[in-house]
Amino acid sequence: MGLEEFLREAKAIVGDEWVLTDPWDLVAYERDYWPLLIARDVRGEEAWPRPAAAVLPGGEEEVLEILESALRHSVCLVPYAGGTGVLGGALAGPECVVLDVARLDWIRWLDEEAGVVEAGAGAPLRAVEEWLNDRGWTLRHYPQSYPNALIGGLIATRSTGQYSTGYGGIEDRVKGLRVAVPGLGLVVVPPAPRRSLLLPLEQLFTGSEGMLGVITSAYIEALPEPECSLPLALGYESFWDALADARALVQKGLAPELYRVYDELETQTMFGGSGSLAIAVVEGDCMLVEARLEIYKRILRGKLLDSGPAEDWLRERFNVVKVLRDLYKAGMAFDTIEVSATWSRLKPVYEAVKEALLGLEGVYYVSAHASHFYPSGAALYFTVAFDLSRADSVYDAIWDKALRATSSAGGSIGHHHGVGLHRLRWLELEYGRAGVELMRRIKEALDPKGVLRGRWPRSPG
Repeated sequence: MGLEEFLREAKAIVGDEWVLTDPWDLVAYERDYWPLLIARDVRGEEAWPRPAAAVLPGGEEEVLEILESALRHSVCLVPYAGGTGVLGGALAGPECVVLDVARLDWIRWLDEEAGVVEAGAGAPLRAVEEWLNDRGWTLRHYPQSYPNALIGGLIATRSTGQYSTGYGGIEDRVKGLRVAVPGLGLVVVPPAPRRSLLLPLEQLFTGSEGMLGVITSAYIEALPEPECSLPLALGYESFWDALADARALVQKGLAPELYRVYDELETQTMFGGSGSLAIAVVEGDCMLVEARLEIYKRILRGKLLDSGPAEDWLRERFNVVKVLRDLYKAGMAFDTIEVSATWSRLKPVYEAVKEALLGLEGVYYVSAHASHFYPSGAALYFTVAFDLSRADSVYDAIWDKALRATSSAGGSIGHHHGVGLHRLRWLELEYGRAGVELMRRIKEALDPKGVLRGRWPRSPG
């Protein structure tokens, strides 16, 4: 009865056409880009149970009214913003209703002197970037999901992108938020360069994955488009030689804005060469770009190569369909696991994860690259290929072995893909029982009736 009454009220709030209940209309909400679900889909199996319904509000007032109705009728809502995550965070299931923010798609110029733009949670990242480019500005935020990502989803999952070494993650660009919180109303955090006022509320919701509130709009800091952009490629004898140069550059404040270092196996697989390859893009004022290039020639151990590998990668970086098609045709599934570590723990983490995964029956291939660098450390991005026919039995073992090996070796079990449904079961490895309990208490304080994703998001296993 509660669901029926909620859907009746939802239709009165947003209009009949924006409340979806037909099974065919709900197909799009039964999966995101979680590779386990892709493997099931390839095998002709149901990816994930469809939600009870989907509601698409057209403005902040409608979001607030939908939340109030869900509170009255004890209906679980799952915020949805593009569905480009890779860990099941967009999945609702038959016990919940999807709250899709796609219609909150406005782009408003707020402050041209500050370079701050207001974008709705449903605004496509590509549209925002192109809108800014027409005015000489850029977010320089290019995650793998760039062609399909929405602003709200990026913020809710604490996204980072391919140019993060130079420009940081989405949390560095978010300068204010507008968030609808169940039972409380609209929380407005106006844009500011930085705050020191207890807990900065914009960061409370950045990375909250829809558990604490529904992001309706964001104030995002843009930057002037760079005058020059120079692609580079460098060759090394080993992965560790390449990473030593990366550490030196980032700690000296000289690192390229885009910087990717491939281990020996991934270099061979992707580029056909031997040793370790680094590709980079150096951006900024043309004179400074040239000056940095001269410094690289003087201090780096790597051999400066033709820029072709970097240009090829830039051209194909969002095109993963062909690679996936070839893998599945060969009877293989794949996943990627991104972790991070301080420089002193990077090699132990890399070696521990590879050893743990290559010891699993059904795992065929494990490679890695580093593509997000910090003065204190870097992220490692592992690619794992395994037997498609045994995906359900080997998949959890791959993740369990990889994350436990990472934690034991002193690394962090997640860098930029967030938690979703899948990573929940390992949170204690990172934060301990007290840390996870603190998160649960924050969730219960802001959403005591469990309107958003239930009382605490459930792991499927």
